[in-house]
Amino acid sequence: MVLSECRQMMAEHSFTEARLVHDFLSAGWSINFRDAEGNDFPLTDSYGIPCSYDSLKQAEDVVHQVGDCPIQIDSLFRFAER
Repeated sequence: MVLSECRQMMAEHSFTEARLVHDFLSAGWSINFRDAEGNDFPLTDSYGIPCSYDSLKQAEDVVHQVGDCPIQIDSLFRFAER
């Protein structure tokens, strides 16, 4: 889903949370929005390719642009981020 679609679904209260996932291939962060049924909706560009952000802060800022919702952080490298 592109950013505008995510904003629309957030306005319709379709999403319950955002998951920030550490992408080990690009060493960046991707964003998946979740609905009440647990379905994931990744944030993508207009070609359907998942967006990747350089830092956790940058990904959190994008979530806040979409709307206010709880943010869950999934990182495979939590031990290295201390």
